[in-house]
Order: sequence, then structure tokens, then C-alpha cells
Amino acid sequence: MKFVDLFAGLGGFHLALSRLGHECVYASEIKPKLRRLYQVNFPDVPIYGDITQIDVKDIPAHDILCGGFPCQPFSFSGKKQGFDDELGRGNLFDEICRVLKYHHPPYIFLENVSALPGHDGGRTWAVIQQKLDALGYDIDGRVFSPHEFGIPQHRPRFYIVGMLRDSEGKSGMRKFHFPQPDERVISDVRTIVDPYDNDGLQPVRRALHPVFDAWQEFVYNVTKRDGYMPSHCIFTMEFGADYEFEDTPPAFQPLERLRGRRGNYGRVIEGDTREELIAGLPFYMRKTKYEDTYPEFKKVLIRQNRDLYQRHKDWIDGWLPKILKYPRTQRMLEWSTNQDWDFRHHVIQLRPSGIRIRSLNYVPTITLCSTATPILPWVSYPPGGALDKKGKPYVEEDFRWGRYISHNEAARIQSMQELNYNGLSRGQKMKALGNAVNVDVVELIARRLIRDA
Repeated sequence: MKFVDLFAGLGGFHLALSRLGHECVYASEIKPKLRRLYQVNFPDVPIYGDITQIDVKDIPAHDILCGGFPCQPFSFSGKKQGFDDELGRGNLFDEICRVLKYHHPPYIFLENVSALPGHDGGRTWAVIQQKLDALGYDIDGRVFSPHEFGIPQHRPRFYIVGMLRDSEGKSGMRKFHFPQPDERVISDVRTIVDPYDNDGLQPVRRALHPVFDAWQEFVYNVTKRDGYMPSHCIFTMEFGADYEFEDTPPAFQPLERLRGRRGNYGRVIEGDTREELIAGLPFYMRKTKYEDTYPEFKKVLIRQNRDLYQRHKDWIDGWLPKILKYPRTQRMLEWSTNQDWDFRHHVIQLRPSGIRIRSLNYVPTITLCSTATPILPWVSYPPGGALDKKGKPYVEEDFRWGRYISHNEAARIQSMQELNYNGLSRGQKMKALGNAVNVDVVELIARRLIRDA
């Protein structure tokens, strides 16, 4: 069958459907660098730019329309403006509808972020269903993550498939079933790691070494006494704090109720004005949008962190200055594994919400933000001949806390290792891979979509 690849990116849909013997006859991608790279990797396929500027009559007839339409309007990490996105990206779904209305391909296969079906209370997904139904398509959608199929990446995405109804109003969707994850399959990030990878290595910068050292000490001390690590996020700013928060948010309390209490890191809240007093609170308590009450889940987090501090106050007071020297995002920790307590036996990710520790059964989502690229702390020394950005050999100390996942490994996680990435910087490669579909997952779904027709 023939297919078109809209919002093509690196060509994940192209790779998956080509594996099944289908032929790509047209592609569209707005970013010039990715468009040029697509031409290098798929020289026989015509690729064009901005879909809004394309005349649908110029798109060849096809059997399958594929598209990972822009996800930012619906993403948890974006503004979640949906069809009202201020940059107009939410309306790009209408471009898909414009092509469908003219060509009526028998199959559609779309992909977006996992937040889409719940966006705006489910109304966004309802509108998409209504629009595709009006164009004659029966559709179905489901969230999958690659790790559910043995691929070592936790990356939930929403997959939408559909079939065109015939003249009698029937389609093959009644026979279609999404693939079922196999809980017996255990993924392991070490299967995609190449300890001899020497291409564009990025060790954990030395400024982070003492941060990880300090947190390793924290985990060791907590688990030695408690026998486990708390699953909640560790907010060090609550250590020693006693400001009141249960009934009225601090930002709306009388000044005399705040003054003299202990706020951020147990420091006494001082000042003559409300602004000065609020400045002594943890950053998440300085907001004034919660006038009546504070969200219960945040109250629970505060209680949990204060309880943790009370259990370990005897050593935390001496440990805390070690972490206060570093940026706020490095003063929070999320331990998301119940396995052993050694940092080097896990995957580390630096996030705006703090340092996250993951087990080896999958790596965190390869994000569009290069600073959040997963860290592999057990890959301790580079292969021979590895050079830094200045062309000098790395030394062992550079890799004492491992390195970031390489772009080659990220490509293997996305099943895109066969592509040529020449012309893209390391950051651009990571961003493009973070925005790509997982080829193996798309292939699994597409195989069923065509088979069940």
C-alpha cells in the first residue's frame, strides 16, 4: 500500500510501514534541517515543508495517512492550550482533516502525547472523534509506552487508528484490536548501551559530582535506619520548617501568624511586609492562586517530608549544608525504584522537579530538553581514544559519575539506529529523537491495523 508521512520528523512512521512492505509516496516536515535529513535517508520520497501551504491536490493518492501532529498544545510540559494554542499548532489537526476530506485514504494512523485524551476534560478528544466521524472514519485510540513491549523506555503516547467506512457505512474497525502488552516481558536499558561508544560522549559535568555524592549519602543514611527509601519527592526546603499550612495557605495568613515561624530550610521567617515574609517560605508556598485551601496532595507531601526530617534530624542538620550550595532543582530527589540503594545501579535524570532515580527496566522519556537527557552512572570510563570538545583525552575523574545516554543509544531506543544523522548537533539529534515516534511500537500497531482490515 501507499502512504503519506505528514509532520514527518525523522521518519519514524516511514521506517515502521516500510518494514511491512508499504511505500511512502509523499512527506511533509516544516523544519528545514529535518527535511534535508529526511531527503538523505529517503531519497526517493518527495518531501515538502509547511503543511498549511500545501495544496491537497499536489499530494498523491494514498492508502494510509500517517502523522505525529504537533503535541505541544496538549502536552503536560506545555501550556495545554489545545485547539486554542496561541501559536496555531492545535489547528494543525484540521490540516490532516483537509487531506482526508480530499483523498479519503482507507486508513489513518496518528500519534500524540498521552495527555491528549484527557485534555480539557476529554472535550479535545471528543472533537477529534467527531471530526473524523464526519469524514467517514471509524477510529480507536489507546495509550502505550514502549516499555510495555520490552523496549527500555518509559514514554506513554496516544495512538489513534482509523478506517474509512464503505458505502454501506461499515468498516473493518470492528475486527481491529490493539496489541496487548506482555507483563512477562522485562526490558533492560543495558541492552541498548554500548560501553565502547565513542561518538559525541557527554560525561556528567564535574559540578554535579558532589551533588550526587551528597544525595548518595542521604539515601544511605535513610535506608540504613528505615530500611527503605520514601517514594514521595524529597523536599529539603521542608526540613526544619514549621509554618502552618493545613487550613489557610501561608500567603493569605495574617502577618503575625507567619512572623517568627520557620520556613525555607528551617530559617526563621522575618520581615515587615507580606512580601518579605512570603519570601521566607518554600517556593511552592509563595504562590497566591490558592486562596481558600491548598491542594491535598501537596499537604501530604509537606507532612511526609516533615516526618522524614523528624526521624532523621540528628544527621540531616549536619548534611543539609552540603546540598544548599546547589541550584534549587538539585535540592529535591525522587526515588522511583524499590531496588537497591546505590545510585550507580540506576538511571538518573535531572528534571525541573528535582533529581529522579529510575530502575534499569526502562529509561525515562527522551525529552526535547537536552538537560533532561538520562544519565547512565554505571558507564564509568570512556573507550580508548575518546576526546572532549577541546580535542583532549578524557580522564577517569570525568566519568566518575558516568555519562549521559549517547545519541546512538537514544536512536536504538527509538528503533532508529539505521538513520543517517549527519548535519545535526548532539542536542538537535536528542531533540529530534525525543519528538519522534517509536518505530517498533508503530510497527506493532500498523501490522494489526492492516491485518485486521
